[in-house]
Amino acid sequence: MRKTYKLLLVFIIIGCNSLFAQENEGSSEASEASESEEFKHFRAAFSIGHGFIPQADSKNSDLLIIPTLALEFQYWFNSKWGIALQSDLEIANYIVELENDMGNEIERENPLIIAVPVHFSPWDNGLAFIAGPGIEFEDSENFSIFRLGVGYEFEFGNEWDFAPEFIYDLKSGSINSFTIAFGVGKRF
Repeated sequence: MRKTYKLLLVFIIIGCNSLFAQENEGSSEASEASESEEFKHFRAAFSIGHGFIPQADSKNSDLLIIPTLALEFQYWFNSKWGIALQSDLEIANYIVELENDMGNEIERENPLIIAVPVHFSPWDNGLAFIAGPGIEFEDSENFSIFRLGVGYEFEFGNEWDFAPEFIYDLKSGSINSFTIAFGVGKRF
């Protein structure tokens, strides 16, 4: 007789548990639907920054800080993963020493970088990690790049945000570039 009560109690607990789980799934589906309606998949941003390339120098100085302008379009698949099309314009003329070509120098004049990085935001706090390939276009020679970075979006209302970011580009396998940029973006 005691076994019957214990078995009945186990079935009741399992039944109630599955009933509450279904109820929670239904309410979570409703909240997910309202969140997906509110979730903005697209983001456009404009930023200004300054870059440093240790292998670069100009005719006037060995330490060269390069001003940059950037335009970025992002598509977020969900709140964690997104992909972007980034275009950065370096507003400077400088010379880069190529280490792998035994000291050859290449002059760079206002190069344009087009990159397609993946964005990963592991937490819902605005922090995102960036990684992906790109190309630096310039008249004398184009460079392939690999971009790594981290950024943070501070929302200030109506889907607008302020976003500082730190970007590292490895250009042509041997040229390092570090950029700090500040941008304004809008989700839509």
